[in-house]
Amino acid sequence: MQLDLLENTTTSSYPLQGSLTSVETGQTPTNRKCRTCGEVKELHEFSKDSTLKYGRRNGCKSCLATTRRLRMKTNKKSYLGKYIHLMTARYGLTWETHTALMLRAEGRCDSCNAYFTSETKHIHVDHCHTSKDVRGLLCSGCNTSAGRLDECPDKIFSLIKYIMETRYNPFLKAEDLHLSKTQQ
Repeated sequence: MQLDLLENTTTSSYPLQGSLTSVETGQTPTNRKCRTCGEVKELHEFSKDSTLKYGRRNGCKSCLATTRRLRMKTNKKSYLGKYIHLMTARYGLTWETHTALMLRAEGRCDSCNAYFTSETKHIHVDHCHTSKDVRGLLCSGCNTSAGRLDECPDKIFSLIKYIMETRYNPFLKAEDLHLSKTQQ
C-alpha cells in the first residue's frame, strides 16, 4: 500500500533539505538561483543554514560577503561596538586591555611568531577553557592545532616526539612510493 503511494507522488511534493526547487526557475537539486545577483549557481556556493526552509541561504557566498563588507564600511562604529562587546562578554577584556594585548604581541602570533597580515582571517584570543584566563593572541593555524590537541601537553609533546623521530627516518620514502607506482 505505501509503495503504491510513493509511486504516484512526484518529487516536488517532497522538498529535500535545500535541494529541490521549482521547475519554472530552471533550478535542479544541484543548483540554485541567487536572490541577490540572479545567477544560477551550484548548491555548494550557498552557505548552509538549518533555520531556513531548504537548509541553504538565499544569497550566494560571494554576494553575502560583498554585502557584509559594504555594511562594515558604512557602519564601522557599530561593528567596533559589537567587537568590543564580544571581547568583554567572552573574555572580560576592556578596550584598554585588548589594546595592550595587541601591542604586546607586536603584530605576531604568540606561538609561531608569524606576522598577522591582511590575509590573516582571524586573530584569535587564546584562553584557558577551564580557568578562562587570557593567554595571548594566536593565528588560525596555532589556535586550531591547540584546540585539536585538547591543549594537552602530553599530546603536544607526543606529536613533537613523533615528528622529530620520523623526520629523517620515515617509514616509506617518497622515492620508494614513486617507484612502486611506476612498477604496477
